[in-house]
Amino acid sequence: MSTQAASPVADLNAPARRDEHQGEGAVRGTARMEAFADGVFAIAFTLPVVEIVLPSLDGQDAKLGSELLKLWPSYLGYLLASFVIGLYWVHHHFSGAIYRTTGHWFLIATVVFLAGIGFIAFPARVFAEHLADTAAREAATRYWVVGLAALAWTWVFKWTVGWKRRQVDARLEANYVKQLNRRYVAFAALNTVAAALVFFDWRIGLALSSLLTLSLLWPPATPRYVTEAPVVEGEVES
Repeated sequence: MSTQAASPVADLNAPARRDEHQGEGAVRGTARMEAFADGVFAIAFTLPVVEIVLPSLDGQDAKLGSELLKLWPSYLGYLLASFVIGLYWVHHHFSGAIYRTTGHWFLIATVVFLAGIGFIAFPARVFAEHLADTAAREAATRYWVVGLAALAWTWVFKWTVGWKRRQVDARLEANYVKQLNRRYVAFAALNTVAAALVFFDWRIGLALSSLLTLSLLWPPATPRYVTEAPVVEGEVES
């Protein structure tokens, strides 16, 4: 009796094995990584508000309303940090849907990216609190723009390691994955251009960096698969 070879589509839909990526330890799904990342994002998102210090009303002429208004740099720093962290979480949430497995090096790269997320609130605070200081404004802007460029590259690093180590779902069309790669690399490269420009003219560098950050509002392209798209049956790893 002749045996029939398994179809390529059947192979792609086969469950991942613990030993699928040799030299990476035990291969796992993405649920634990996503849970850890969500925790880091949640902490990074909420910590900047701690830097907003309640004003003191010790002076006789102090009024709460005016003292609260004077805290506008702290409000701006919180808004900038929350905006950037929130947008990256949205894209991280998307990428979690197209990764299929995690391995040692991909987790290391994810930790590097999350370290960037945890740090970005500090450059936002530096920029916001020195924006009105003409003597320190340029240096603060440079710090902020360079920080955003560095964060963009940590995202590319995470994505590239996951892609190269075959953590990205193999059922996705190759051209679709390449499209994402081009978008991420171009985004980081343009942020690097902004980081260079900020040393020549802080306004131009800041404007380009701000436009690039706003571009994260644009949604990623809908995944395209070589076979039927996987059905969303739940977010808990089996």
